[in-house]
Amino acid sequence: MTKDQTATGAFPSTLNTSWTVATGFCVWFLCIHSPVVLAAKGHIDPLLYVHLIGSCSIYFACAHNTLLTPSSLGGEARLLHIWVGRLGLLLGIAAFVSGFILTWVRKDGTKNLGFSIGVSYGGVAQMILQFAGYCSIRKYQKIKADIESCKYENQDELFALQDDKDKYLDIHITCMVQLFILACSIPGIIRIAKEVDNYFLIPIMIMIAYCLCYIMASPIRNRIKEKRIAERAGRISQDVEVALINPSKLLYRESNYGI
Repeated sequence: MTKDQTATGAFPSTLNTSWTVATGFCVWFLCIHSPVVLAAKGHIDPLLYVHLIGSCSIYFACAHNTLLTPSSLGGEARLLHIWVGRLGLLLGIAAFVSGFILTWVRKDGTKNLGFSIGVSYGGVAQMILQFAGYCSIRKYQKIKADIESCKYENQDELFALQDDKDKYLDIHITCMVQLFILACSIPGIIRIAKEVDNYFLIPIMIMIAYCLCYIMASPIRNRIKEKRIAERAGRISQDVEVALINPSKLLYRESNYGI
């Protein structure tokens, strides 16, 4: 894959090893392992179907949105990213509520306390990351609107707004990647440890998941920083050129800085 292909949107730059490993685990757990377990059950609680629909939806939504970010495919993926994310978050709440009821109300969670606590931890982590990811992107959108409306007095205020905007986007990216690779993977990790009868695998696999989160999120976060640095360097160079030609225009630009 060349830089030109990435720039023109031929291949998403997020299509990398970490995404492939995480998505492969997602497909294995939801499409290979889970159907076998369900087929072996004599009776399936109707509420379990609600949980499965919600769980599959949020997991696949995360796989989709970590691959196709709003800037992917030359910006054409933006609307799809937004609506897949919204639907996934809503169904993720349904998955958490139904899962909690199935684990602690419909069944006696104390009979398999380790499993019950483990999947509940995954559900709580999912809710925390969903909430934090949603709040951060809303703050990002508000600051973006303030910048576009020129709600600042000078260059310093503009830069402060841009820094806050980048900070909330960074939080959103980190939360959504952790939601995908870590929180949504907890049930599958527990299942693997149970199948091989070695629960010491759980902390090891969680650490691997954390590493994959870092590997996946870091390039995206670094591109945001590099883009901002390049943008500001370009503006400074442009202002120097303007100052050399006509200093009075620079004074006007400093009081009306905008992007």
